[in-house]
Order: sequence, then structure tokens, then C-alpha cells
Amino acid sequence: MCGVSEVSRPRRTQHERRTATVGKLVDATIAAIGEVGYQRATVQEICGRAGLSAGAMFRQFDTRLDLIVKTAEEAFGRQLDGFRAVMAHLDAQENALAAALRFLRQAQGSHLSHALREIYLAARSDTELRDRIAPIADRYYADIVAALNESHVLDAFPEELRESLFFAMLHLFSGEAVVRCVYPRPDLDVSVLALVEDMLAVYAARGVPPES
Repeated sequence: MCGVSEVSRPRRTQHERRTATVGKLVDATIAAIGEVGYQRATVQEICGRAGLSAGAMFRQFDTRLDLIVKTAEEAFGRQLDGFRAVMAHLDAQENALAAALRFLRQAQGSHLSHALREIYLAARSDTELRDRIAPIADRYYADIVAALNESHVLDAFPEELRESLFFAMLHLFSGEAVVRCVYPRPDLDVSVLALVEDMLAVYAARGVPPES
């Protein structure tokens, strides 16, 4: 005997157990939707990936839709955290705008973004899903635009166009991530990014929006 009494690990509280279970389900849902698509991410598929029974899932969520909504909320939050972390260190970059563009492109190729796109597509024809995630998306985009403005990375552009510029780049890279799954063109990706950077540099140098 070592003469030291063994200290047992404290039992987790009910809240801690619930949080851990919900975390496993959310992670499994993101992975499932990102890999096999929204429709094939069934309760059985999600629970199998999480290592939990369907009963365990339904003790936390009344329906699969409730889990999907929670997953969308968590996915938005994780993306926002990542975006804020990058924005906070842009001052150390030689070309802050180029660094921001590369991060935005990279983020759109993640499982997180693929899962959100699948949820968006499903929401086009699912009114209840659309109504429930729309307020979450509103908050997310408001927060991410605010973080973008706080970073001053777009200060060279007219203030009234900065949000539009962000969404133009977001949609460009999001669409690119979808197409590249079946049409991989690394050479084209390089030239597109160079073109975008050149266009933005020219536009920023003007300092004023184009005449309507």
C-alpha cells in the first residue's frame, strides 16, 4: 500500500451529464449532415455516431428538428468564435485583407460550413425549420458584421458597402466549396483569389463608391 488514500473522482452533476450528452449529439449531427447530407442524417445515423441510444437523444430533444436547430445555433457560434479569433490577430498580418479572405475561403470548406449549407437548403422547403433558424442566422450575421467592422480590415472601402462586400465574398467562397467537391481545380482557386484581391485593391484605391 502506498499509504495515500485514493481520492475518488467527483460524480458529474445532472447538468454536466446533460451538457456532455448534448455536446456529443451536436458534434455527431454536424459530422453526419456534413458527410451524408441533411436527409440521410437520421436519428439512427446521428445516435450511432454519438455512441448514444435514440432514447438518450429523445430525453434531451423532443424531435429531430429540435436537435437540428440546436446544432445550427452551435455551428453559428463556433464559426463566430473562429472568425473573431482571426479578426483579433489581423494587425499582425502583412496584408490583413488577404489573410481575412483566405480564412473566409478555408472556413467555407469545413464540415461546419457544409452542415450549415445543408440545413439552409433544407430550410428552403421546410417552413418550420426556416422559421426557427432565421432568428439565429440574423443574430449570427449581425455579430459577424460587427466583428468585421471592429477589425477595421475594410476601412479602405465605403462604409455603406462593407456589409455587401462581406456577403459577396462569403457567397463566392461558399459556392466555390460546393462546386469543388465534384470539380476540383486548385489552379483556378489560386487565380480566382488573386483576381479578387486585385479587384478589391483597385476598388479600395478609388476611395469612393461608383456612380449610379
